Amino acid sequence: MDIALIALDLDDTLLRADLSISEANRRAVAAAEEAGIELVLASGRSYPAMKKYIDFLGLGRPGNFLVCSNGAEILDAETGAACDTLLFSPGECRAIAAEIEARGFEWQVYQDGKIYCSALSPLAFLDERLSGQKAVPALPKDEMFARGQLKFVIPGEEEDIAALYRELAEHYAGRAQVMTSKPYFLEILPLGADKGSALGRLAARLGISMEAVMAVGDAMNDYSMIKAAGWGCAPANALAAIKAIARVVSDRTNEEDAVADLILSVALGKGRPGTR
Repeated sequence: MDIALIALDLDDTLLRADLSISEANRRAVAAAEEAGIELVLASGRSYPAMKKYIDFLGLGRPGNFLVCSNGAEILDAETGAACDTLLFSPGECRAIAAEIEARGFEWQVYQDGKIYCSALSPLAFLDERLSGQKAVPALPKDEMFARGQLKFVIPGEEEDIAALYRELAEHYAGRAQVMTSKPYFLEILPLGADKGSALGRLAARLGISMEAVMAVGDAMNDYSMIKAAGWGCAPANALAAIKAIARVVSDRTNEEDAVADLILSVALGKGRPGTR
């Protein structure tokens, strides 16, 4: 079956360490679009943190979509308008914030192009650098959670986050999604908010079988879409758990145009890209 849709993770997959997209990757994305393949950026980032990449790749056109906030949102790539959204209610937000604080951790939420933080820690400012969104103190909770929230991010040291993941995955089983987007960022999202589920909803909307979907990612928040896609793929720098379930693993890293390698060799059948 020919590939009809390609979903691309951003950080450590399409993006280099300096947060840029190489010219080889840009050309490969353009070649896939020219071949009639749907291109979808699927990221833990929110729309404001994805906008410059949408513009650089020329994907902000009618009929194009994005998977944002680790699957809590499917957005129109041209306007950023929501097509499908999963939210925690205000009451759920207050309960989650209290449970995080009771365990001695901080939390972050993303709203109106800003990162609202219960405390402005060094990791909050790292998130600011990575996402391009300003880290600011959280508003009073009644105001902060009045509209609900897409997700909570908990920053912390890697070993603390690993232990907290085990605890919260059990605590929220059947009630919320718990995942790591980076070893130092734990995320709590509404049930059903993961990249694989969102990609399945989008593919159904477009009338595309998941067998005809190619997904490329490197981290645990990509696990569900790599597993769900007919062609789950990974760069050489992906976590071992991701490589283990990927149908194709590039021998190139995100620094070496792994996305171009995979698009050209797997989706377009043109062999390896000529430049890095």
